[in-house]
Amino acid sequence: MVKIVTYNVNGLRPRVAQHGSLRRLLDALDADIICFQETKLSRQDLSGDVIMAEGYEAFISCNRTSRGRGAYSGVATFCRVTSAFSSQEVALPVAAEEGFAGVQGSAKDSETIGDFNLQMPVEEEGLGEITREELLRLDNEGRCIITDHGHFVLFNLYGPAIGEDDEERVRFKLLFYKILQKRWECLLALGKRVFVVGDLNIAPRSIDRCDAPPGFEKQMFREWLRSLLKENGGPFFDAFRSKHPERTGAYTCFNQKVGAEEYNYGSRIDHILVSGACFHHCNSVEEHSIFHCHVEDCEIMNHFRRGDSENISKWKGGRSIKLEGSDHIPVYIMLNGMPELPVHNTPSSAARYLPEIRGRQQSIVSFLSKGKNCEVEDVTGLSMSQDRANESCCSDGLESKSLSKEELPIGLTEFSGGGNLPSPTCKRRNLDHWIDEGSSGNSQNSNATFLSQHGMKASLSGIKSMLNKKTKHNLSSQPTIKSFFRRPEPRAGDANINSLVGSVDTVPSMDELCYPKDDSLPENIQCTAAAEDQDNSVSCSLSTDKCNVATLEWQRIHQRMKMSIPLCKGHREPCIPRSVKKGSNIGRQFYVCARAQGPSSNPEANCNHFQWASVKSKGKRQ
Repeated sequence: MVKIVTYNVNGLRPRVAQHGSLRRLLDALDADIICFQETKLSRQDLSGDVIMAEGYEAFISCNRTSRGRGAYSGVATFCRVTSAFSSQEVALPVAAEEGFAGVQGSAKDSETIGDFNLQMPVEEEGLGEITREELLRLDNEGRCIITDHGHFVLFNLYGPAIGEDDEERVRFKLLFYKILQKRWECLLALGKRVFVVGDLNIAPRSIDRCDAPPGFEKQMFREWLRSLLKENGGPFFDAFRSKHPERTGAYTCFNQKVGAEEYNYGSRIDHILVSGACFHHCNSVEEHSIFHCHVEDCEIMNHFRRGDSENISKWKGGRSIKLEGSDHIPVYIMLNGMPELPVHNTPSSAARYLPEIRGRQQSIVSFLSKGKNCEVEDVTGLSMSQDRANESCCSDGLESKSLSKEELPIGLTEFSGGGNLPSPTCKRRNLDHWIDEGSSGNSQNSNATFLSQHGMKASLSGIKSMLNKKTKHNLSSQPTIKSFFRRPEPRAGDANINSLVGSVDTVPSMDELCYPKDDSLPENIQCTAAAEDQDNSVSCSLSTDKCNVATLEWQRIHQRMKMSIPLCKGHREPCIPRSVKKGSNIGRQFYVCARAQGPSSNPEANCNHFQWASVKSKGKRQ
């Protein structure tokens, strides 16, 4: 049995954090081939914790264009294998390719799957002449990974989501699927079996959308997708709908802005399409297709639905409650009767071979910045910070760190004797050994006395020196609250500064600053003790008055807001404010029902109340 899962994760890092690790996320899906969409990773963001997991081989595609925002889109295919080399497993691909247009950089370095080669320029009905730059843009958004598993070629896709009024993106989406269709037709003509999985951002029929409006199925991309299916003369089976032709309420995506999960108000846009012959030797393709003979089951994994836990409260407007998880639900297909493949190794385009994973190239800045210093324990028992202790070592390898003489505490440099200082990477036992060697003969007692008397002062002086350097280094950074209570540094010309400051070298604690032992503070901000308080607790009268005034003011503002917020017509409950994000009314505020979106037949769901605010919002336009 071979199990394939497709899952729009809506950000791979959040899903890894949700499950604790990438390995736990993959194991929770329990599949041989796992296809993720919308990973939201750029090549600069790649790291082993989100790409590499023991027992899995990864193949990824990242967006190469920002389009005015951060990392978006991106797909990744994870294959569960027992061995990455000399394997006969179907899950381990024999070849892999990033993109599908055949013009991506990685496609030039390796053989394109299926020998796909578009003759430039390309002419396409309804699109006119297509340039090479347009084809390159199709692959630059990181929306496709192709893996050849010997018995079938798997397309992991993340289809573009567009607005109907965005002509540029409408052309992009149309071109995206037209070139993909050419690629599929080329592979099928070669006798290959083709599997297409992923978030296509298309719900093909009205049954695949809750409360589909009139004319829903006449949209251009829905008509295109249906034209690919067997019932309309196309080559593909819609695996889920072919197994469950009459099932309603089967949705895979829910709008997180309207709490659509609560009342199952969603759409089915995550698909698994299969095409090709079976492994039996027969003449009838219709009765012995890959779908009829080898597809055991295809289901939506509803236990991954957000908000499925009983501990999560209802939506209530969505601003204060954020459900953990993706806004999509995984879909799986189970295949049987898959023969083993000839012995093969992991393709060279696997993530394990990417330079970002194998070893990140260092920049010149890394050679100029100071490395972490190892812990140095002096004879007084004082040590440096705990985070440096983790880097301490005594080896002579290339990884060992060392301190320059200028970075050492003065308490150690005074004993160096011009070159006999022990290595700062050594443990305390080596320091003790160095002290014993330096204190032999008649000078042993005197040297030991000298160390015991002056070691503490010297070490404290060294640590103070390091702290002063750190303070000067951080002058340009944002100050902390303690910096406002630190004593000013003495300057040359302050003759009696030592007599004023005394011998106190420590910064007073916050308790001492907040609750002084004398009445040295100005009278108007002194903290007075309440006579009737049996516990003699201290309260600051000025702070209390300010808090009371602020509380009353917020209560007044909140009450005015309650009075100004309208009630929805269906439930007579306070609405929630929203603002227009684009168009001619950008920035204008309006009110809608606060309940989660649901079917129009459900009276408990959103009543679709809408009301403009009385005046335009003067806030900053977004």
